[in-house]
Parts: sequence; structure tokens; C-alpha cells
Amino acid sequence: MAFSRVSGELLAYNIFMKKTGFENINNINIFFVLNEPKSESKKIVIMSHGFRGSSVGPARTFVNFEKLINENDISTLRFDQPCSGNSDGEYIDSSFNEWIATTTFFASKYLNLGYQVILLGQSMGATATMAATAQKDIEGKIPCIILWVPDPEIELAVIPSDICEEAGEKYKGRFWEEAKESNFFGCLDKYTEGIHLVYGENDKYVAKELRDQVIEKVKAKNQPFMILKGQDHSPWAYDLAQNVFEQELEFIKKYFV
Repeated sequence: MAFSRVSGELLAYNIFMKKTGFENINNINIFFVLNEPKSESKKIVIMSHGFRGSSVGPARTFVNFEKLINENDISTLRFDQPCSGNSDGEYIDSSFNEWIATTTFFASKYLNLGYQVILLGQSMGATATMAATAQKDIEGKIPCIILWVPDPEIELAVIPSDICEEAGEKYKGRFWEEAKESNFFGCLDKYTEGIHLVYGENDKYVAKELRDQVIEKVKAKNQPFMILKGQDHSPWAYDLAQNVFEQELEFIKKYFV
């Protein structure tokens, strides 16, 4: 029979252990949710959310995918980027460079703890994930990545010094300048391991020309991609999302030794 017990930040279940808390990274408290199977398999998927997002993912996709991953004896970590969700900071101070550094920190932490680490990112979280793979602390150590609707950001639509507003959140234009400088395509070219890419057919945020460029580069590496018919950037129709989860679960299993 399943049971639960609250002990500080720790909840125990018959299948996995859930821990929620804060990790201090560069003097910023970063909220995280860690789910680990009791088998201690030392395999983990780290999830990075998108712009104006949080650790649950759009329409709780991270939470839903997490359940399937955990049922297959694999740990998950999802977190709120600096100035997002429950993490410290004001959204207006969001920095894409900090997003890269935070993603890299968590990947490096679990690599050093002896885990096999796979990275998953959605939207700008996918862009940050791609950039993280080229950081010296983890370069060459991530066997595969999952990219949901990455935005390559090769052109700036805002002035870096501007204060902008979108969907009730203010932010600085520098966020997008830093994203452009992260050189998504350069990092993609450099990455030689497994990639699973997903785009919505009608993505309103990433232009078709850019999506096609990403897809062609992934195809050239003989890596799989999915184009979800009739779908936008996010969220996706529930049944389609479940299909993505199932395909990607089989994909990541191939890369965990």
C-alpha cells in the first residue's frame, strides 16, 4: 500500500522519494522538485522551463512526463529558473546567461554525484539546454538532449536596454541579447550526441524558416524529430503530448547505460 510522510522537505512513496527545496546558486535560491526511484538507479532527466514559465511546464507537461519517467526507474529534477516561479528574484531581472548557468549547475552537480544525466528543455529552456551542453563543466558528458520547440533567437526583436512587457510580466531586452549571443546553431553543430526534437506545426513564436533550419541540422545528424500537426508553440493537445512522452521515454532509455 502506498504511504506518504512529511519530514521537512521529504515525501516518501512506495515508488519514489520526492524532495522539494531550494538550491543556492550564485547567491540566488532556486526552487526545485526532485523525484528519485527507491532503486537509486543513478539516472536522471533534468527539465528546464521556458520564458514566463515554471517548473511544472506548460499545461503541467513536466509533471505529467515526470510521472512516466519515474515509473520507469529514472529520476527527474525540475526547477524554477532565477526570477521565475518560486525562485528568488524579480522577473524584470531575468538573465538568459543565468538560465544557462543554472541548468549547467544542476547537470554538473548530478554528474559529480555519479548520475547519468539527460537534459530536457522547453522553448527558451530548450535554447538554454542547447547552450549548456557547450559549457566546459558538462561538455561531452550529456549523452542526449530533448528539445521541445527551441527558439534559436538569431535576430533581436527588442533593444537590449529596453524594458518590455509580455503577458503581465516586465523584462529587460538584454535577456534576448544574451540568448542570441549563446549561439544556438553553433552549439547544435558542436553537439555530437543524441537529440530528440519536437515542434508544433503552427508555432507562433518560432518562424517556420528557423524551425526548418533546426530540423535540417537535426536530420543531418540522423536524429529523430516530431512535427505535431495543428499544434502551436504550447501547450499541446493532451493525447499528442502523451504520444510525445511515450516516444521520448523509449528514446532516452537507449542512452542510459
